[in-house]
Amino acid sequence: MNYELTEENQKKTKLKLNKVLGLLYRQIKEHMGQMGVAFIYLLINSATVIIAPFIIGDVTNKYIPTADKSNLLKFVAVLAIIYILGSLFSYLQIRLMGSVGQKVIFNIRNSIFTKLQALPLQFFNQNKSGELISRINNDTEKMSQAFSETLLRFTGDIIVIAGIGIAMLILNLELGLIAIFTLLLMVSGTWFISGWIKERNENSLQKLGELSGEIQESLANFKVSVVFNRRDYFRDSFAKVNENNRVAATGATIANTILAPIYTMAGNFASGVILIFGIQILLIDKIQMGAAPEFGTLLTFILYSSSFFNPLKEMGELFSQLQVAIASWSRIYRLLDLRNNMEVIESAEELQDNLLMKFDNVSFGYDPEQLILHEVNLDLDAGKTYALVGPTGGGKSTTASLMVRLYDATEGRIFFKGRDVRSFKPDDLSSRIGFILQEPFLFSGTISENIKYGNSEIVNKSDEEIEDLLASMGLEGLVNRFQDGLQTKINPGAENISLGQRQLISFIRVILRQPDLLILDEATANVDTVTEQLLEEILNKLPKSTTKVVIAHRLNTIENADQIFFISGGRVEKPRDFSSTMDLINNSQGRS
Repeated sequence: MNYELTEENQKKTKLKLNKVLGLLYRQIKEHMGQMGVAFIYLLINSATVIIAPFIIGDVTNKYIPTADKSNLLKFVAVLAIIYILGSLFSYLQIRLMGSVGQKVIFNIRNSIFTKLQALPLQFFNQNKSGELISRINNDTEKMSQAFSETLLRFTGDIIVIAGIGIAMLILNLELGLIAIFTLLLMVSGTWFISGWIKERNENSLQKLGELSGEIQESLANFKVSVVFNRRDYFRDSFAKVNENNRVAATGATIANTILAPIYTMAGNFASGVILIFGIQILLIDKIQMGAAPEFGTLLTFILYSSSFFNPLKEMGELFSQLQVAIASWSRIYRLLDLRNNMEVIESAEELQDNLLMKFDNVSFGYDPEQLILHEVNLDLDAGKTYALVGPTGGGKSTTASLMVRLYDATEGRIFFKGRDVRSFKPDDLSSRIGFILQEPFLFSGTISENIKYGNSEIVNKSDEEIEDLLASMGLEGLVNRFQDGLQTKINPGAENISLGQRQLISFIRVILRQPDLLILDEATANVDTVTEQLLEEILNKLPKSTTKVVIAHRLNTIENADQIFFISGGRVEKPRDFSSTMDLINNSQGRS
């Protein structure tokens, strides 16, 4: 399955609107009540914007000509109350939606992280971590702005425009139609370029994600760039990605700001037209007909004109922000919609032999069209030690990855304890199979927290209980090798402890699991002889029933194995003895 979240792949897959909106609704449905309250606040605030100019015009028509100060003061007081209520409910709406917006983004970020935890290793091989971080941080921040402010402001502007449009038509049909005709022209133009705006924003977000990935990769490999004096390589690479981001961001900025000046010009033009026609219809024509000129109605139209086209101008800006949010949600949705192709299946067949693990005609390729393991057959008995040897790139680590089910076989089947390995739940499988890599990874925190990680049987044990457990296995004193014992702090990247100490923690973590199968992928290749002997002592404390699969180049490790598998070119051979193994190794080195 292709998990790449690249621009090219995104263009190949069209999003279905009902699914996109359906997933968004599931993220916000628990907050619909609060959003409903905020909408009521919005209606009240919008009503004050619509009612106030109407009252001003009515007062002007009725009480200004007669100089009725008492009634005039009453309406001034009413207007003051209306404006105060509008401000109050506007504040309540902003405060409530700010809270709702953050809760929604909190849920979305949790959903993204939960999804990332559920996806297979293949997904992370195909995507840069910086790009994924960008989706968690940058894209959700754009969504946060939309939920906290933009969405309700946009809705409020629609309500105000609709209400004022109706009021204009009621006050004077001709002037109302002029305003609405202008509105329709502006909305049509917006709709016409909305796709272009969304495309520019999606491209900008994609390039921003690539920039984040470049920064993350450069910082992660900084030591390498220093050792090989290749700072210039990372600098040039960053400059190229940064330039692509600048071009994309510039395009998005132009797209997001293009509507504001257009709406300003159109709004000013429409206001001028309404004023000219208003003077003619409400003043000149009325005077010529012998009727009283409607100064108040004209004033209402002037106020409405401002309240009509200013929200329209604001909608242009908000529309661009919504396009950014839509583009962000599209990127988030593509991630949340991914499915893990490594599902737990029902095991219909169980082998009756006593093998711990069996590879039955297994072939595998990271790309199904390009196999790197071909028809592999392996039988692993309980309690034995197996060595996987062969040239670099031959398929040893890939074979080990299939054993622990980091990937599924492309063809054939793998059995563990008589069952299809795919029928085990991940927690069950990880508790039975240990995997130690050449480069151990430790989380920031304490040694105790790292040892307990993923081990449900000891997660609630105290440090004293863990020390007692190690002592019962004949490993007392191990924790004394660290400055503060199990409470020794580990910095991010575990830079404050040596590689040997890191590997020691990894071995302790595995030994406490008492796995049925332990895979060591060059686990002692980078440690000194003394540390290697200590690690060997730890391995000897494993139950005799534990099967060990060792990927190694050291002769003593190979010689001590019960069975050797030679893996080269994705194919497995079973040498008769140590001597024939060495012949195969020497021949493979000669060919390379």
